[in-house]
Amino acid sequence: MANGEFPGTDDRTGGRPLVQVEYIDDDGRKWAVRVPKGEEDKAHMGIPIGPPDLSELGLPIDIEVRLHNQLYNRGLFTLRDIRGRRQNEIFASLQSALRVDVSKVTSLFR
Repeated sequence: MANGEFPGTDDRTGGRPLVQVEYIDDDGRKWAVRVPKGEEDKAHMGIPIGPPDLSELGLPIDIEVRLHNQLYNRGLFTLRDIRGRRQNEIFASLQSALRVDVSKVTSLFR
């Protein structure tokens, strides 16, 4: 099986392997999703892999999207991805997502 392919697990894939592709939603969030091989143009209908939905955090949408994309860029899609030493990647994602806001606040002191 080629890298990035996953065996089909039900009849809806027609027996075709699933492949991982990137999808960017209307708000600009990058998602890793799985779609049947040959259906990569339908990524918006794919099975989400991650990152998880961050809406429960109650962040302003711009910060939520930046944090989501930082997690995506670091390949942090599932609980398995963050176990052990990778938790420092979550901290780095938060720092990076909030960096712009820190500079905005700092500029207010000038």
